[in-house]
Amino acid sequence: MLWRLITVVTLWLGCGFAVAQPNGFNPAMEAALASTDDDGLTRQFYHLRNGALAWNGSARDDAKRAINVLSNAAGEGLDPERYRVIANTGNEVADDVAISTAVLTYMRDLAAGRPDLRMIDADVGLPPRSLNWSALLNGALQQGRVAAMLASLAPQHPEYVALKAALARNTVPKDVIAANMERWRWLPNTLEPDRIVINAADAQLQLWLGGKMVLASRVIVGRPRNRTPILRAEGAGITVNPSWTVPQSIAAKEILPKLKANRTYLASQDMILLDGPAGDPHGLHVNWRGIRAGTFPYRIRQYPGPRNPLGQIKIELPNRFDVYLHDTPGKAAFAKTNRALSHGCVRVEQILPLASYALSGDLETMEKITQAIDAGETQYLPLSRKLPVYFLYWTAFTGPDNVLQVRPDIYGRDQRLIAAMRPRSVRIAANLPSCAKG
Repeated sequence: MLWRLITVVTLWLGCGFAVAQPNGFNPAMEAALASTDDDGLTRQFYHLRNGALAWNGSARDDAKRAINVLSNAAGEGLDPERYRVIANTGNEVADDVAISTAVLTYMRDLAAGRPDLRMIDADVGLPPRSLNWSALLNGALQQGRVAAMLASLAPQHPEYVALKAALARNTVPKDVIAANMERWRWLPNTLEPDRIVINAADAQLQLWLGGKMVLASRVIVGRPRNRTPILRAEGAGITVNPSWTVPQSIAAKEILPKLKANRTYLASQDMILLDGPAGDPHGLHVNWRGIRAGTFPYRIRQYPGPRNPLGQIKIELPNRFDVYLHDTPGKAAFAKTNRALSHGCVRVEQILPLASYALSGDLETMEKITQAIDAGETQYLPLSRKLPVYFLYWTAFTGPDNVLQVRPDIYGRDQRLIAAMRPRSVRIAANLPSCAKG
């Protein structure tokens, strides 16, 4: 494949620079750019260069080196076909644009992940990572260090580096490793030294303080039909003895059938209707059999207590998915191998030490939290700083012994991602006008 790519560089003929016209690019450049499909990255690059070609003259060696990097994209878990340059030999402008398009696409894919892959699942809420790709490439061209710049874009997280090494060893299916490498590209290049990280695929939580892991805990995550999302949130505070406002979906699908069978169900579970009939907080006189799940009209709240599924502690994390970390009265479930059992929120086995670390950075506030629990009243304790919380999904990762571990794809995220990671090539239309030779 590589000789076909290098042919693009070696067969350029003398068109010289394609200089922008007063109202835009010259016709040859405009025609080449019109056939690109990269969200305007290439057009922005040539705007920055005032229409001047990028890969002619002294930059031809950079072009060869860049094409060589792109042809080895599989080493980063990427498909080299996505960056294969198909261009008209003899049309210098089209060839130049073809290389720029492939390089810019590779840069963005390697450093920040493919935007289209984030959209496969709607429950991904990570902040997008973006660089000024055009300026970065143009600066590297001016300095003659395109290959070095491309090599620097891959994530430097130790876990990513370990997956890359495992990919080279071919120890587990390459597609699985590539899918996990792609998800690493969605994260910031550096994670905060103080952070909580949940791996939903492994049902495990880690607390990091000062760049060191200080707490590990088993957790219970969402069932396959109630996936725990992938997102970054920030811990804002701790609620002790929390009440539970039941999500409408749970009220309609799970509580309504119980009310139809037993109208005293709310009272037996310390639940009330927030907007029910006057003088009937437990809905004892509501005709539950006449209510359909699709039109459930009430909001239900459960008081703090031993029946409350949030347990005694809830860590508040404002986010659009309304997921959070909390305690649970059902401690026995933590001993199960399959802990994908919740409606999407994360139940934490070591919730008390986790809450103390979140409040004070140590275990000294455990007694304060315990006293608040024993008081029996709902109490909110704000955090002194925002604590990042990452809900992630790693089906392939290295453990403490640096041995690669693989977990089942409980949510099917790998399956969907792998299917979408086989894109069409970056192509330039075949029938572009050739440059005049002379």
